[in-house]
Amino acid sequence: MQANNQTVGEARQVIRLGIIGLGRFSRYHLICLSQQTDVKLVAVADLNKDQVNEVVEQWNCKGYLDWNAMLDNESMDAVIVLTPEMYHVEPVLKALSKGCHVFVEKPLALEHEEAAKLVQTAEQANRLLMVGHVGRFDTRLLKIKRAVTEGRLGSLRSIYARRNNPKKYFPIYRRSSPIYILGIHDIDLMHWITGSRVVEVFARSSSSSDSEHDLIWSMLKYENGTIGVIENNWLMPDNTPAEMDIRMEIVGDSGTIHFQEPDRSLEFWVDDAVTAPASYSWNEVYGQYYGDLHNEMNHFYECIRQNKPSSILNPYDALEAVKVAEAIVQSSKTGLPIKLS
Repeated sequence: MQANNQTVGEARQVIRLGIIGLGRFSRYHLICLSQQTDVKLVAVADLNKDQVNEVVEQWNCKGYLDWNAMLDNESMDAVIVLTPEMYHVEPVLKALSKGCHVFVEKPLALEHEEAAKLVQTAEQANRLLMVGHVGRFDTRLLKIKRAVTEGRLGSLRSIYARRNNPKKYFPIYRRSSPIYILGIHDIDLMHWITGSRVVEVFARSSSSSDSEHDLIWSMLKYENGTIGVIENNWLMPDNTPAEMDIRMEIVGDSGTIHFQEPDRSLEFWVDDAVTAPASYSWNEVYGQYYGDLHNEMNHFYECIRQNKPSSILNPYDALEAVKVAEAIVQSSKTGLPIKLS
């Protein structure tokens, strides 16, 4: 892709945008979109007619119950795909075939063959394909990445990551292994931080009452010798102080780094509960929202304007994350270690 030659004072390109999927996470994307002055929401598509009508009324855009019809009938520069993870492949493929740049929430797909097809299609179409590995836009994690890259920890020995969520959300997300919803974040972050690929995984999972696993532990062996451990579950109690429990510990020969979200630097002690809001990832400042997702979407739109691929969200990294997640699921089923080519 070649960069646009935009001169000083020239009007910025208005990006015509479509959104496929108006579920729980779409409201955050719409808030981010409301702060973009030169991105126009052209159309949305979702199976929920009431949700479509609500967004159409608020945004004065077209509404569809069929994303195929939206892609066939509307002229758009970019599409955001927010469907459940098992329904990413077809809308992403068609949006790329229609000449749209695509942002899709993680994971890219559930199988690495499908993920590879999406990456190859984007290359052939000369379109951007970005996957929502939003942790790469957390300023604290970026400092960790830089410290490791600069060798401040010496030789990297291990990374432990924990990402657990309340059990009240499990009925929504039980459709997939926790590794695709929770662990995929840390699979990507570990790859990003270590700069090394996973060569072997071993995993164990369990369930509370039925066949749907709500807990999984994964051990990863990296090409550079680093050992990774990922803990994921949907078992946090309803009265937990926060909506997430995220930890990371990076160990090297010369030091360690500790990360926690929420970091408990801000707590509310009131009669009914003690709560600790996430103080970095999502913040309101006088009616404007800022944080990791806001920065991620700004980056997507700026890459479209400059007509260049992302230096942060490489689709091949998203493909690698799917390969590792798929191997973890296989290992948890067979009880055996899985080697990655």
